[in-house]
Amino acid sequence: MMPGRIDAADGKNALSVNAGILESVWRPGSFVDADDARDAMLAVERISGGSPMPMLSEMTDVVFSAAARYQFAQSAGVVAIAVLGSSTVDRVIASATSRETKYPHEFFTSRTAAITWLKEVIRSRD
Repeated sequence: MMPGRIDAADGKNALSVNAGILESVWRPGSFVDADDARDAMLAVERISGGSPMPMLSEMTDVVFSAAARYQFAQSAGVVAIAVLGSSTVDRVIASATSRETKYPHEFFTSRTAAITWLKEVIRSRD
């Protein structure tokens, strides 16, 4: 059985599963380094039971080191990721990560649009 919620990266990240979508919420104002990224990816494995899932990642006002972005881009724990942010800086950070990913990766400012996109990606895989 999957846990309901897991905290990772020294409390900077909270993970939960909602309607088949893994939700990752980063604490605004956080700086995320490679160790935080690795810890978050281990938490993804725990909460998903090791099965790759679509992910909605809320990262408003969060700074990711280049090493953290690289770690996330190598993740095999997701089948697609919708990044939810609110600023141009959030969009730039998401774009920098997407260049390295092996899975669909899009940036959104609307939670509804992000979830709709993830559901479309899931349907296209079936």
